Amino acid sequence: MQVWFTADTHFGHGNIIKYCQRPFMSRDEQAATRADPRARVRLSEETVKRHDDALLGAINARVAPDDHLWIVGDFCWGGFAEARHYRDRVRCEHVFLVWGNHDRGEIAPVFEDTMEQGMIRVEGQEIWLNHYPMRSWNKAFHGSWHLYGHVHGRLQREDERNASTLVRDVGVDACEYRPVSFAELTVYMAPRLAAFNRNKDKFLAGTDDGTMTM
Repeated sequence: MQVWFTADTHFGHGNIIKYCQRPFMSRDEQAATRADPRARVRLSEETVKRHDDALLGAINARVAPDDHLWIVGDFCWGGFAEARHYRDRVRCEHVFLVWGNHDRGEIAPVFEDTMEQGMIRVEGQEIWLNHYPMRSWNKAFHGSWHLYGHVHGRLQREDERNASTLVRDVGVDACEYRPVSFAELTVYMAPRLAAFNRNKDKFLAGTDDGTMTM
């Protein structure tokens, strides 16, 4: 059994496709929104379907039925009926939701469990899940990871600059439109953990640069 993470799938949400310039628009739609992603252009049903099919295909190609999949917010556009429709197309039996700002409370029953934010443990590693990126979180000083979404890849450069911070945007816009596994995250976090431990040693010795938080 593997554990997987994704966020900001926004199934059925045409505006997000154009706002984030996701690569599923027609040539005409790309041309109409390239200069202004918030232009008053309504994307076609074919484009929304192409987007949804691609993201669902990427999930089902990687996540096995007995794996665990965490959606770290913003699953779909709509209410219970829409969420039920998309959830039924995910073959994984164990799907969990961290509430995002676009998720309606009525969709809770389609998931195995939901939470606003919180700590999970995978193979002994503590992971703090929140839809929103945080600068400090529970047990951050003790090596817990923080996985987030919401910002659609816009903090990737900042995360790269802060290479000792144990964070990762698991949203589809930051992860090639597919879920990322705990195994992949472990590889990603390894050099960051080494840098984190060096900074922690300096903090404990009183010689750090003041950027580490408790």
